[in-house]
Amino acid sequence: MKGWRTVGASIAAITGFLVGFTALLSLLLGDNPALFGDDPQAEALAQNLALPGAALLRLLVIMLALSIVIGIANLLLLHARRMAGGRLMSGILLASFAAAIGWRILLPGEVSLLEAIQLPIESALAALLCLTLVAGGARILTKRSDIWGLLLVLVVVVVLLGSLPFPELAPIAAFSDWLMRIPAQAGARAILLGIALGSVVVGARALLGQDRSLRG
Repeated sequence: MKGWRTVGASIAAITGFLVGFTALLSLLLGDNPALFGDDPQAEALAQNLALPGAALLRLLVIMLALSIVIGIANLLLLHARRMAGGRLMSGILLASFAAAIGWRILLPGEVSLLEAIQLPIESALAALLCLTLVAGGARILTKRSDIWGLLLVLVVVVVLLGSLPFPELAPIAAFSDWLMRIPAQAGARAILLGIALGSVVVGARALLGQDRSLRG
């Protein structure tokens, strides 16, 4: 049994490496006629080299779409069973789902239920988030009164004051806009770079067959 598991893990690792390496080469080198020099068929060769990567990306999109459909179907079946058992919230969820789909089909040009209901709820939650940030900053100052806690509370207050529509707060609004454009974007880009590096490491482990799921 263990031998068959090792063989299966090896086949999965080799398949993953071949597919990933093919897609990587196709995406990096495909659709680039300059690689083939003065060959009169350079354009056609470059397009042929890009075909495997494009096909794999389309297959990935199809798989993601199927995953979403399966997830929605599983969610509906789960809540249908719960509604049969007397769960009121499951019935509300199914009714909301049916109402949203029916609204979209019967009234395609009207405002959708997403814009009419969910967006105001999200705006209210965003407003509550501002209050939560202020309360959290106050708790930080009471438990940990150092320069970093004071800086956090100061930035939160400046950004909240800068978002108010009062002309007297124009200098604070300009400073808040600078905070959002320069330091905040720099931090967001650093986080994205970290995510990208982590994705590269995970992809390299999968290509080399070092991932635990491929080793069995």
